[in-house]
Amino acid sequence: MYKITNIETLGSDYTVADQNGKLIKTIQVIPYLEILEAALGKYTEDFGSMSEYLEKSIAVLSGFERIDPNRVLWYATLDDEVILSELIEFAIKNGYDTIIMEHLDFLEE
Repeated sequence: MYKITNIETLGSDYTVADQNGKLIKTIQVIPYLEILEAALGKYTEDFGSMSEYLEKSIAVLSGFERIDPNRVLWYATLDDEVILSELIEFAIKNGYDTIIMEHLDFLEE
């Protein structure tokens, strides 16, 4: 049995304020792998397939009902480094509450 993890507890919350210290917004930033590994741990062959691992990962997460999918920015990149301040600024200007960051591995043929 796996533990149920509330998605709202994952990642880090970043609070953005103006020059006078007035709160503009707090935004949640979650690494994609943290979502998958929150309740199940790292993927191993014991899960059978990556598809089964993904299904089980989603099954043990709660809190989706409080998340508006239109306010989640899914950011996927091949870059090893990301300028987080620029990403947060973009998200705030465009009405997002949450950022999910995924690092894509480049597959060579």
